[in-house]
Amino acid sequence: MGISKVCLGAASLVLALTFAAPAAAESTIKNAEDCSFEGGTMVNVKNSDYCLVQIRPEEYSGAEYDGNQLGIVECPGDKLNDGLFCMYPVTIRPQPVKAAPAVETVPAVETTPASDVKDAVVDAVKEKAEDMATDKAEDAVKSMVEDK
Repeated sequence: MGISKVCLGAASLVLALTFAAPAAAESTIKNAEDCSFEGGTMVNVKNSDYCLVQIRPEEYSGAEYDGNQLGIVECPGDKLNDGLFCMYPVTIRPQPVKAAPAVETVPAVETTPASDVKDAVVDAVKEKAEDMATDKAEDAVKSMVEDK
């Protein structure tokens, strides 16, 4: 009878370890079913799948809470909302490589000193004023000739 109790104890230990390991590993999310099993929602961000799931407080971190839609214990992804939620990466796909836009060469623009620009503006204003004065003088002469 003593041998059967030892065998029964060893068998119980093996069974306990067998069922305890998967319970702790149940927080591993590999697909949409695992995500919903933990109480999360699948989201697609930039062509990659994530499970948005709550992070369980420490008082509920035991294996008995795994798989009861209470969330996960550890977050391998980004934590959101002050660490209350986790963006658990399920399938990460690389971003498509975009071709670099062709770089257009622009000829160098010659810059002129500010004093040259100022002189050019002053000259243009003087020319415009002279043209306007000439036009007014011509119009005044024409109107005098017409009046006589």
